[in-house]
Amino acid sequence: MPDRNESGPLHGRVVAVTGGGRGLGRSIALAAAAAGADVAIAYRESEAGAKSVADEARSLGAEADVHRCDVTDRDQVFAFVAAAEQRFGRVDGLVNNAGIMPETPFLETTPQEWDRVIATDLTAAFHASQAVLPGMLERGSGSIVSIASRLGQVGWPGVAHYASAKAGLIALAKSISREFGQRGVRANCVAPGVTNTDMGRTVMEGEVGRKRMAELPLGRFGEPEEVADCVVFLLSDASALLIGQTLNPNSGGLMP
Repeated sequence: MPDRNESGPLHGRVVAVTGGGRGLGRSIALAAAAAGADVAIAYRESEAGAKSVADEARSLGAEADVHRCDVTDRDQVFAFVAAAEQRFGRVDGLVNNAGIMPETPFLETTPQEWDRVIATDLTAAFHASQAVLPGMLERGSGSIVSIASRLGQVGWPGVAHYASAKAGLIALAKSISREFGQRGVRANCVAPGVTNTDMGRTVMEGEVGRKRMAELPLGRFGEPEEVADCVVFLLSDASALLIGQTLNPNSGGLMP
């Protein structure tokens, strides 16, 4: 097993990632491990994927734990954070990554679907942030990074619930930062454009994706590893002056 990355920007830290068993969450967990962190990985359905991510993280020299967690259940979220704190002694960084994006015309969206998306994509971040904050405040340091979306900044037909939840994450990060910034806790967001994950490929491979590609100044979509690099930056001391901010790795699809 290779030595831990003792010069990495997250050396000696503990990072908890929700939705870490696949897609963007997988890349984030592995990027954190490569940067020197130990990782706690929460998953809901992809147990085999989460265990595979943990094995890869260990091969990088990190310690890794895996926990099944339905992020819409507050008790399960608090149990995940408590288990990570018990295993590693603390949680220095939280990545609110878990999310879903069903596509339904607005007038056909049921209250049940709306509630499910808001619970998964926004309220879960509220639960997780409340769970990690006491420990962070006690130590006087911590970084919370939530995965928002370009669609949370511009809105989009057919995904009003998703876009609304992602916009809420941006406001949540600003609010946490204003309340706790002077006590050493920073909260920020990363708002990717279309990214080459399972969710992103449903867009990339269709007519909408071809049209979107033609509009991108960079001329290509993003890779999950590139988004993960932004997350690691926000978790690290290199971003010490960034608080309540949103990074936009979107190939130029939105230039706020």
